[in-house]
Amino acid sequence: MKRHSRMRRHGVAAVVAVSALLLSGCAVGGGGASADKGAKLSDKPVTISLYWWGSASRVTSTDAAVKLFEKAHPNVTVKLQSTDWGSYWDKLATSVAGGQAPDVMQFDQLYVASYAQRGALADLNDYSKYLDTSSLTKNVRDTGEYDGNLYAVPIGLNSVGVAVNRSVLDKYDVKLPDTKSWTWDDLDRVAKEVTKASDGKVLGLDPFGGDTPSLTLWARQRGNTLFNQKGEVVLKPSVLAGYWQYALDQIKDGVTPSASQLAEGASVPLDQSDLAKGKVAMTFLPSNLTAFQVAAPTQKLDMLPFPTTDNAKKGWQYLKSSMYWTISSKSKHPAEAAELVDFLTTNSKVGKLFGAERGTPANPDFQKVITPDLAGSDKIVMDYIKQVTAEAGTPAPITPVGGQDADSLLAQYWQNVQFGKATPKEAAVQYIAALKKELAAAKG
Repeated sequence: MKRHSRMRRHGVAAVVAVSALLLSGCAVGGGGASADKGAKLSDKPVTISLYWWGSASRVTSTDAAVKLFEKAHPNVTVKLQSTDWGSYWDKLATSVAGGQAPDVMQFDQLYVASYAQRGALADLNDYSKYLDTSSLTKNVRDTGEYDGNLYAVPIGLNSVGVAVNRSVLDKYDVKLPDTKSWTWDDLDRVAKEVTKASDGKVLGLDPFGGDTPSLTLWARQRGNTLFNQKGEVVLKPSVLAGYWQYALDQIKDGVTPSASQLAEGASVPLDQSDLAKGKVAMTFLPSNLTAFQVAAPTQKLDMLPFPTTDNAKKGWQYLKSSMYWTISSKSKHPAEAAELVDFLTTNSKVGKLFGAERGTPANPDFQKVITPDLAGSDKIVMDYIKQVTAEAGTPAPITPVGGQDADSLLAQYWQNVQFGKATPKEAAVQYIAALKKELAAAKG
């Protein structure tokens, strides 16, 4: 899908997942991992379950990794469960609400706080005897924390950047500035040059406007952010209005698709996206460039840093965990579950098997293991993440309870701006009020 719909689907899935959990009417913790801090490994046969979403290649690599784990732990059998993203959260919410949660679960940052707050996830600090997270940097490890406790171990890392189709730039002889320090004015100039050089056959940019990762980076450059560490909405209306005004001006200038074109293209497959088909030169994208490159084998794609302001606050850049491993608070075998998570995040053979398929590995040792074999877009992404790592400040807080539809709401109000139903300033005030209402409702 194109960037906008990919971001929005997280919000829709979150509503389904968390609503199902909340409808259970009670906390789901107790009697499991977090309640049994003295958990020990069993010397008898043990069966634990592992649940994740992903493609066929992820199924193959995960199966191979689990076989290595079982060989090293002969008394432990791991029952594998996987599905696609679209049905993952619905099924997980149902199983958690019914007290049948898998022992180990792959998680997205949108849901960590909500499930942890309801007592569904184990505090992994209780299992440091079996689960070693010391290889992770503090900034990376902290992305799995909620309310001072570690509920999720980061698997991969990503960060929003600008995906560029160099085949288009080469065709129309458009030169890029020094992108290590390029500005929003630079980006706008390149977008206009592409559009002019191609006589409008190729537009310069697929704009942002409906996803919180790019909004968060925009805000952090201006000393602001979406949520604070307390889980409160602290985004300033003026910052959000400026974010939308920048993109709206580009739409009006004709260097991006029109509002109707953006709406029509919001759910097309990757191979039909404007970037893959060479209809736009640039787009904002989390660092999953490889998926686009596979979908557009004849195009030469690259990943460029997020543009900045001339006076951007130091440390505005940050790393986002692409996904996590978590353990159910209801697990009957938390020690074995913790050993499995440890194996999947520290064993070098697993690092080799997983590669960069779940994002650039969060474990620096895994990065070293796979770097020699990387090429093409995988290497581009790895180099980009290393650059972001060097520049990154304190990570943005995980999405607080009640904030799961922040992206879908943002996309909704952004569309109102595009179609002239509200000014950026009006929509900004409305969005922030709506988001605060969602958080307040979640607190009961």
